[in-house]
Amino acid sequence: MRVTPLKSATQFSFDLLAGALTGRDAARATGTLHVLGNPGGRIHLRDGGVVCVESPGSPGPEALTGTRGRIGETELHVVAMMATHDAAFTVVAGDAEDCVFTPQTLDTAVAMSAAVDPVRLLQETSRRISSLLALPCPLSPHHDRVAPVHGADLHDLSRLREEILAHATGRRTTRDIAFASGRSVYPVTIEACRMVADGLMTVVPATTVIASPRLPVCEDDDVPLPRSLRHQLLPKLFKQPERKKP
Repeated sequence: MRVTPLKSATQFSFDLLAGALTGRDAARATGTLHVLGNPGGRIHLRDGGVVCVESPGSPGPEALTGTRGRIGETELHVVAMMATHDAAFTVVAGDAEDCVFTPQTLDTAVAMSAAVDPVRLLQETSRRISSLLALPCPLSPHHDRVAPVHGADLHDLSRLREEILAHATGRRTTRDIAFASGRSVYPVTIEACRMVADGLMTVVPATTVIASPRLPVCEDDDVPLPRSLRHQLLPKLFKQPERKKP
């Protein structure tokens, strides 16, 4: 079983994001911090506070609310905060290359009603990354594809574990499974790591397809994979800004 190394890449991504969020350009600023890379994302700032973080690598508020219909303002703020923290985790767990701040304010699907201090956002992101790296089998949510282990004991599984196994075809990463199940990337990734450690799942080559023998497998191939995420979910939102020539 080969697991993608996480520590060096996530440390670089975190340091890059921390430097940009606490730097002079972002201090008390209103605008957008573009995080370039895979999956990359955008951090929306208002008077120096974070009102929204979006990434093509994590489900947004609309995906997390699912089919619940109209929800109240308080619950909407909670969902927006969940999506913001998950997007920040997803960005740092990926491969960040650069951060570019622009004073341009862009529309967001759902912004938090109260801004989050950048330092608090970074602290929570650091906590999540540290929790992931502390596990016996830390997985990259963007690179490691998982599949069920044949013959594993599938009795008395939690609902989350059942959903993960149902979507773990061997083609999908934990990020893909999160989109398929309408859940945040972080809890899906953490639980998948534990399932690998428990012998319920294994990391497989991207070309191998293994279906769960005892649980229904979701065959919906409309779940966006890494390259199609930018085009199918947010076709214009995550267009990377042009860099100025020196």
